Amino acid sequence: MQNRRQFIKYVGTAAGAFVAGSGFLAGCRRGEQTGRRQVMIGGRRVRTIDTHSHCFVREVVPIVKGQEWASILLSSDAGTRGNRITPDFMGPERVAWMDEHGVDVQMVSINPYWFVGERGIVSELIPAQNEALAANAAKFPGRFAPWASVALQFPELAAQQLDEAVKKYNMPGAAIASNINGTELGSPALDPFWAKCVELGVACFLHPQAEGGQFNNRRWPEEFNERLAPIGPLGQPLDTAIGLAHMIFEGTFDRFPGLRIIGAHGAGFLPSYVGRADSSCEWTPKGCGPLKKKPSDYFREQIIIDSLVFDDHELRLRVEKYGVGQIMLGTDHPAPWPTKNVDDVLGNQFLNDAQKEAILSTNALKMLKIPAEA
Repeated sequence: MQNRRQFIKYVGTAAGAFVAGSGFLAGCRRGEQTGRRQVMIGGRRVRTIDTHSHCFVREVVPIVKGQEWASILLSSDAGTRGNRITPDFMGPERVAWMDEHGVDVQMVSINPYWFVGERGIVSELIPAQNEALAANAAKFPGRFAPWASVALQFPELAAQQLDEAVKKYNMPGAAIASNINGTELGSPALDPFWAKCVELGVACFLHPQAEGGQFNNRRWPEEFNERLAPIGPLGQPLDTAIGLAHMIFEGTFDRFPGLRIIGAHGAGFLPSYVGRADSSCEWTPKGCGPLKKKPSDYFREQIIIDSLVFDDHELRLRVEKYGVGQIMLGTDHPAPWPTKNVDDVLGNQFLNDAQKEAILSTNALKMLKIPAEA
């Protein structure tokens, strides 16, 4: 496909690496000229691909200025964002972080803050935002591969925006949220967008809906919403689990067997407890609808899990249950989690070298058509 060949040119040739293999502590080295950390596993250099990182682009500030729903972007641009995480934008500071931590390519995404926006403004915002993402990435060849933004509250429009982003800017897919201003992902209203994803052969990166409505659109009890939902211990992974559950049980994955979704934060809670869903469908199949397979099978075939699960045993569980081919590196940068990202995978005592390389590199290279270095 032409867009895939273009994407190969777009991503370019990023160097990178870190040493794992017989002992990751023995293997940390830096490129003599660039200062970039080099990742090597089993004596071979590995190109690391981070599927889960976030940014904003300043170029769209004039479009959304004065819009309350764009406050997260406006406050980041002004430097007044509370609980600020940095760097919010693509630039030398971010690349320096990547160099230090052994991340060669970041697949940056903008968490959708525009799902309450009217059609007129998002019709202007999204094309400008995707253009800015591509332009900012081009300043650092080979280091960034942005996920496209789409206005999924208007599914037909979102399909057009994705088509343009893939064909014009060679983007690998779209970043979406776990609910669309209260519309669940299993709604047939979104089918035109899923159909476009399959047509183009691209994936979607699914992140909990933290912006543009917070979690209020799910009508959580007030106590839960205030104390547990925002970023904290339950809200985001639960939001992701609910979004994926709607796609499974309302037949989205069956209607679109070629659809691939990458779930942030280990795809939420559902992968750890999906056995109950399997058992429920066997016990009371009427409640599961006409699914074509067990709920857990969708995690083995269509749902990809990022590695940000905060625990070696949790990562091991997902590898053993769903196969290492379903796991990709995710850092959530620039969120200041007390995690070591690449090092957490390299130092995982339960993974062998081939599994570590698959998670850090080859799975993304194969699925997302990012070329490995010669």
